[in-house]
Amino acid sequence: MDKIILAIIIAACLIFIGACIVRKRSDIVIDFFLRAFVGTAGIYLLDFLLSISGYQIAVGVNVFTVLSNGLLGLPGFILLYGLALYYSL
Repeated sequence: MDKIILAIIIAACLIFIGACIVRKRSDIVIDFFLRAFVGTAGIYLLDFLLSISGYQIAVGVNVFTVLSNGLLGLPGFILLYGLALYYSL
């Protein structure tokens, strides 16, 4: 089930990026990469701060977290940590 959900997220991101490139909307593509970069840096920072504080909640950086941050922005960042908290309980 998890693999299907991840495949759907990847497909949605690729379709979105492809549609933006076809429509020549480079501002949306640049915005996607900017959100992905800032979200990834935020994951590194928050994981580091949580590990110093002694919490065992860590998201980690991989293709799926970068894509969800790039596509959703701040709500995607919150979603990743919400899921990590949910599965750590």
